[in-house]
Amino acid sequence: MTLEHYPNDDDQSALLEAQQVLAASGVAPAPSGYDLTTLAAAVYARGWAYRIDRSAGSFQAEIRPQRDGANQPLGSKSGWTADVALAFALAHALLRQTERSGQSMTRVTG
Repeated sequence: MTLEHYPNDDDQSALLEAQQVLAASGVAPAPSGYDLTTLAAAVYARGWAYRIDRSAGSFQAEIRPQRDGANQPLGSKSGWTADVALAFALAHALLRQTERSGQSMTRVTG
């Protein structure tokens, strides 16, 4: 049995998809790419907060609204570095936000 190197091709593909979601949502990369500072600024600009934990060789990022009592995360994903985990979580939160706004628009118009 051989161990796969992390990140593998599927991980890299998932990161590319997350970066496409970020770009489509108006989150521009820094000249060096999507770094932790750029991603954190995008989180805060939307009125959200983030937390990153390290466990078992990977990082877990979670995004939540900044208001008190908000206990449902907007996005929670793992990655092989802190910035990758935050990129995944932010892309997930942005997709959920888009889905929610699309659903509420459907209810209003339909």
